[in-house]
Amino acid sequence: MDKRTLLSVVVAGICAVSMQAKDWYVTGQGSDSNDGLSEATAFRTLQRAADVVNPGDVVNIGDGDYTMEGQDDNEAVVDITRSGTPDAWITWRAIPGQTPVVRPSDCWSGIRIRASYQIIEGISVIGINDSIALKYAIADLGNKSPDPRYNTNGIFMEGRRCPSDSKPHHVIIRNCTVAKCPGGGITMIEGDYFTVEDCIVYNNCWFMRYGGSGITTLNNWAYDNEPGYHIIIQRNLVWNNKCFVSWEKIGKLSDGNGILLDVTNKDGQTLTNPDADAIVSETAAPVKKDERPVWKNRALIANNVSAYNGGSGIHTFRTSHVDILNNTTYWNGTNVDYEEIFPNNSVDVTIMNNIMVPRPGGRVTSDNRNTDIVWDYNLYPVEQDVLRGEHDIVADPMFVCPDIDLSRADFRLRKGSPAIDSGTSGKTRTDDVTGARRPKGSGPDRGAYER
Repeated sequence: MDKRTLLSVVVAGICAVSMQAKDWYVTGQGSDSNDGLSEATAFRTLQRAADVVNPGDVVNIGDGDYTMEGQDDNEAVVDITRSGTPDAWITWRAIPGQTPVVRPSDCWSGIRIRASYQIIEGISVIGINDSIALKYAIADLGNKSPDPRYNTNGIFMEGRRCPSDSKPHHVIIRNCTVAKCPGGGITMIEGDYFTVEDCIVYNNCWFMRYGGSGITTLNNWAYDNEPGYHIIIQRNLVWNNKCFVSWEKIGKLSDGNGILLDVTNKDGQTLTNPDADAIVSETAAPVKKDERPVWKNRALIANNVSAYNGGSGIHTFRTSHVDILNNTTYWNGTNVDYEEIFPNNSVDVTIMNNIMVPRPGGRVTSDNRNTDIVWDYNLYPVEQDVLRGEHDIVADPMFVCPDIDLSRADFRLRKGSPAIDSGTSGKTRTDDVTGARRPKGSGPDRGAYER
């Protein structure tokens, strides 16, 4: 077959997929007995759409609360298992001007993704934290079988149940709000090519027994070793995620971080929790040759605001190849006294252009068994000598209006802030947390906002 014929076949294949792609509709007024092909004939449940989508399809989701109604198990409000393709992703999006809300209760997840080439956009997932009393979640620790009521994750890219050759990959979570889930906010386990951007993630992890966080990746499973960022966490507002229930493996409080990249290496070192203040087990389980491949790829954490979380603002634990750039963290560690931004047992981590403001008595960073850490051009208001860069600034960043609720807070920089124009252009992003162009002055600003 010559090149011209091959190109024609490829184009024809793409066109065929495009012609077959459909728009599906789900609304609070719909019915699963409808055909789902228009807003007037929409399905009622997200699971009905999940059972029929094909590559290239778009699921348009309208006003309404989406619950466990019609589900015959306690797994998820919607379990996405049908994959798109590289040229035909499946998109789940809110209908413009409408506000669909997934409301998981007594289940393991709001949205569970066990498929690839998926976009989740403009959807809110709101859990039941308001209706849970802490004493009942603590009491559940004594039960051998955990109650999903206290462990519900918001959006969960779950690869553990997938065969080693079909782990989920290429998933984008965009413009979503995930809040008040008893378990983790947005979580990925055993997957690759995972993006979380422009999301609001708050008040999660309060009642779970597994030590979750606002945004977490765990045990990245490499789909390939192509260059570029495989994990991207950017332009998110993350606050007040914290654990009030002990992590079952150590019997004490742990985690509740804003953003955590967790365990990409697979050596046999002693396992601890992310701050290395409690041992999980004496030795790691032996790793078989056909198990999780070594992570050789790169991750980006950029332009996020992470504040008032129970654990750290941002950190990496037993993780390699990460760029932590232009983030703003404020008064984290409120439950477990973790530092603002720090690597632990990690390799090849760049931490630059960030602003870190510890709570009174808190700490900027820590350094435990790390190698190849690049730290410079960061700003923090209290002296520290754990990790110091030649161009660090110790000063008040002069925020407009810090507040415990990031929907009211304003972490932009006031005129005269030492963070303005003083960052480095090396590895700096070309936008800020709002999507505005960076830089606007003689150099990029430090932190998540470009003034």
